Amino acid sequence: MNTYDLFNKGKKGSKQEFDRVKWSEEKRAQRDAAYELIDTTCELMATSPEAFGQYLKVQGQFDRYTSNNAILVSAQMPGATQLRSYQDWKGNRVYVNPNPTKVLILEPGKQYQRNDGTIATSFNAKEVYDVSQTSARIKAEGMEQKPMRELLSALIGTSPMEFQPIENFQVPAYYDPSQKIIFVSTELEESQLFNSIAKEIATAIYDIKHHEDRDSSDFKSYCVSYMLSSKYGVDTSEFSFEQLPPELAEMERQAFKNELNSMRDVLGEIHKDMYKELAKENVEQNRDQER
Repeated sequence: MNTYDLFNKGKKGSKQEFDRVKWSEEKRAQRDAAYELIDTTCELMATSPEAFGQYLKVQGQFDRYTSNNAILVSAQMPGATQLRSYQDWKGNRVYVNPNPTKVLILEPGKQYQRNDGTIATSFNAKEVYDVSQTSARIKAEGMEQKPMRELLSALIGTSPMEFQPIENFQVPAYYDPSQKIIFVSTELEESQLFNSIAKEIATAIYDIKHHEDRDSSDFKSYCVSYMLSSKYGVDTSEFSFEQLPPELAEMERQAFKNELNSMRDVLGEIHKDMYKELAKENVEQNRDQER
């Protein structure tokens, strides 16, 4: 007896066929709609500081997302905090509400060979749902507010350069590429200190790993600092995105996306190291409590 006979046990009626053609067409339409939304949102971001800042906040929240997916989330549900598929929510015994607002993102599919012989990866549309659309009210993973001293300690630990505090310094912080050191003013409040050194760490990473000088990376480093501060709940009221630099706003679409990818990569590098540093802090605190 075939095990799959169990699916039809006690059931009568005609057998239903799965329409593969219709399913493929729907998925293709979703994917095309996602790419179209990415393009139109990029155009808006280049001219709208509000849309650009909204994207940065989303990318900071979802630092593991590609820039394309962060663009999609910012266009559809900028207030999202935790996104999962229907099945992933269900696997955690959390159920999606009836008639939920879905968010369309792209996930990697199969690799294929282009006409020029290079290998590329196809992307498929995927529906995800924010925690606000479910039976749960779960905080974003791992984002409980940390004390500023812990955040600063973790951020300092990520720097590829040494720091040197300076009294009566004219700027909050400054990475000197010739000496490979970050100078820091001794007169900053904690949030200003975090924002300032985050920007200079990003500047140092752009210099060392991307071979970009300050003129080329300054605004991008500023954006990375904003995303990092936003992610960790640090005050961002001093940031302003009233106008994008002309060289960024006037870029061709793909070049604009490449710059977003660059920011996302530097953000991910700093956040990854900060996560490790904060984990060390937790281990040390637990040990102290056990003593």
